[in-house]
Amino acid sequence: MAGDETEQAIADWVSSEMGGELVDLERQGRWRPAWYGTVRTAAGVLPIYVRGERSTSGSGFPLEREYTIHRLCEEGGIKVPHLYGFIAELPAMVMERVRGRHDLRHAESEKDRESVRRQLAREMAKMHKLDTAPFIAAGFHCPETPTETTLAFYSHAMKAPRPANPVPNPRLAFLERWVARNTPPARTEPRFTACDAGQFMYDGGELTAMMDLELGMLGDPMQDLAILRRRTTYEPMGDIPALFKMYEEEAGKPLDYDIIYFHTVASATAAVTSTMKMVARFRDNPSADVNLVEMHNWFHNSTKQGFEGVAEVKRYTVPKVSLGEPRRSFAHDPLIAARAMTEGLSTETAFDVYRRNTLLQNFAYQERIAAYGQHVADCYLDDAAQILGTRPHDVVEADEKLEMYVNQAGPEEDERLFTVLCADILRRCLMLAIEGSTYYKGLTEPVQPLE
Repeated sequence: MAGDETEQAIADWVSSEMGGELVDLERQGRWRPAWYGTVRTAAGVLPIYVRGERSTSGSGFPLEREYTIHRLCEEGGIKVPHLYGFIAELPAMVMERVRGRHDLRHAESEKDRESVRRQLAREMAKMHKLDTAPFIAAGFHCPETPTETTLAFYSHAMKAPRPANPVPNPRLAFLERWVARNTPPARTEPRFTACDAGQFMYDGGELTAMMDLELGMLGDPMQDLAILRRRTTYEPMGDIPALFKMYEEEAGKPLDYDIIYFHTVASATAAVTSTMKMVARFRDNPSADVNLVEMHNWFHNSTKQGFEGVAEVKRYTVPKVSLGEPRRSFAHDPLIAARAMTEGLSTETAFDVYRRNTLLQNFAYQERIAAYGQHVADCYLDDAAQILGTRPHDVVEADEKLEMYVNQAGPEEDERLFTVLCADILRRCLMLAIEGSTYYKGLTEPVQPLE
C-alpha cells in the first residue's frame, strides 16, 4: 500500500476504533514498516506506535499471530505496551508508544543499568511462568515430548519453506548436522518463550516494556537465555553470568547450563536459516527499504556464534585468523565517489536518515570487500583443498563441494571440518566489521562465556 493510502487507512481506523483524530504520523527510520503517531481524543492526547508486517520476514508467521501473543502477554501481566487494536487492512498493530529507549549502552548510570537488568530478569522469569492454556486455546502448538520441547523453535525454522534455488552453504550444513546429532531432551515442561529474547525499552532505571514477541511459542525457556546471551554481542547487557544469576533468583530454580550451551548453537543455526530466506527473498524482489548489510550482519554473526557454541560444547580450539593487508582495487575510486554523493542526500525525515545511513553502510562493506575479499577467498580455497584434496576454482565451487562433503561426512570428521569452516566464517565476519557499526563487537569478539 502506498504511503498516502497507508496514512489514510491508519487515520480512518483511529477515527472509527479509538474515536480520535490522527494529528501526526511519521515513518520510523528502519527497514520494518512502522510509524510513530499522535491521536487527539476527548480524553486527551495519546502517543501511539503502529507496527506493520515485516516485508522480508524469515519467520513464516503472520502479524495476527504476533498480535495474539502480545494480547496474551498483556493479559498475563507481562509489561508490554498496551494494545489499542489491529488494522486488518494493512495489516498493522496499534499500541501505546511507551517512553524510553532500547540498548543499555545508553543508560545514564551503572545504578540504572543494574536496576533495568534486574527487572529484565524478573519479566523473563514471569513470562516463562505464564499459563500455557490460553496459548493452546489460541491455536499454539504444545510440544508433546522432551526432545520436541527442546527443538520447538529450531524445528519451526527448519520446516519453513526454503528458497527454490538455495545458495550452497557448508557452514550452515555443518551446524544443522551437529544439532541433529547432539540434541538433548528438555528438562522442563513447555512454557511460553519469546524466542527473540532480550528486547525491551527502558527509561532511567525503569524497564518500561518488553517488545518484539513475534517469534514466541511454547518450548524450552532455556533457549531464551541462550538467545539473550547471543543478543548481547550487539546490544550489550553487561555481565551475562551475573544476569543469569538474577534470573535464577527471580525464577526460584537453577538454570540448566548444559542445555543453554546447546541452545546457543541451535538458536544461532535457526537464525542463519531464517536470515538466509530473507536474503533470498530480497534477491528475488529487491526493495529500496531493506538494509541488506544488516541482514548480512545477522547471517554472519549468527553463523559465528553457532561455531563458537560448538567449540564450547566439544572443547574445540577456535582458529586464529586475520585479514592481511588491505589491497587497492579497481572499485576504490568509484566507491569513494558513490559514498560522497550519498553523504549529500536528504536527512529531512527519520526514514531519509535511515536510507542514507543504509547506503553508507553498503558502500563501507563494498570497500572492505574490495580491500580484503581476495585474501579471504584465497585462505578459504587453500583450507578447502585440505579437505577436498584439490583446490576449488573459486568460492562458489568451494561452497558447493564442501557442502556435499559435509552432508556425507561422519561425526569423526567434525573437528577438522569445524576448523576449516569456522576459520572461513571468522574471516567473513572481520571483512564485514565496519568501524562504528552496532554489530562490530559481535563480529570481532567471541560470545561472552558463562563460566
